[in-house]
Amino acid sequence: MNASDARIAAIYTAQPGGIVKSLTPNAGSPKLTTFDLIIQLEAGNVLGQSLANYTLNVTAVNENAVKAEAGLVPVGNPFKEEFNGPVGPDWKPSGSDFVRTGASEPTGILRFKIHIPVDLTGRFHYNLELVSAGFQVVDLAESDAFLLV
Repeated sequence: MNASDARIAAIYTAQPGGIVKSLTPNAGSPKLTTFDLIIQLEAGNVLGQSLANYTLNVTAVNENAVKAEAGLVPVGNPFKEEFNGPVGPDWKPSGSDFVRTGASEPTGILRFKIHIPVDLTGRFHYNLELVSAGFQVVDLAESDAFLLV
């Protein structure tokens, strides 16, 4: 990775507590009322320890109704954060680069617990944008579609 770049490496859904991608994250008996949204972000060595500000914006899209689904967006969105490398707990070294890591998570895993609104079912996906304060680092990603049952 270029030392001054960052990117969204992955965005996907998983069953609660898991890190394996699931296209049906609340399926089971009994039906689960939550699932996890997993985001993986990477930054080059220079940017990863720069303390530069950036924003993560997550949008959930109901594909059946063709509209945004505010009830599936992580609490606190949009996230105003900073690259901070070894100075803080959020970005951890990974080889010669850095990865965003959530508290008590494996290196490179940022997890959000999503509570499913009552009776919400159908096909959905997530959009994610990463934009640095000076608009010099910009990336976007879309999750695979997933089904809530």
